[in-house]
Amino acid sequence: MFQNIMVPSDGSKHSEKAVDAAIEIAKKFNSKVSAVYILDQNSSYSYDTLEDEGNEILRKITEKGKKEGVMVIEHLITADPLRDIKIIAERTQVDSIVITPLGKDNSKNVLIGSIADRIIKTFDIPVVLVR
Repeated sequence: MFQNIMVPSDGSKHSEKAVDAAIEIAKKFNSKVSAVYILDQNSSYSYDTLEDEGNEILRKITEKGKKEGVMVIEHLITADPLRDIKIIAERTQVDSIVITPLGKDNSKNVLIGSIADRIIKTFDIPVVLVR
């Protein structure tokens, strides 16, 4: 447990907290972090825009990890985040996940977003929820 920690990020202030927590946990357990940015295949934004945003977000996570002595592996993936998040976790061979209940699309003012809800309900690995 906590050898390969997945932290999905959309670059929001909420996901920044999850990134910080994942790096802190990885540092304590001498683990690596699998940083994931999903290019939402259902998005109305251009692929180039999403790719540029994703690369920048992943670069910042890698820099944070490097400052703390934590190895970060970047994953830029085109997928449907809600449908494919479990497959992504399996393919990246993570043994835990650190997420926030909210993302940048929290316009509905809900307590937990659909992706975090899906992860909590369907994952067989430890899930750390960061508020």
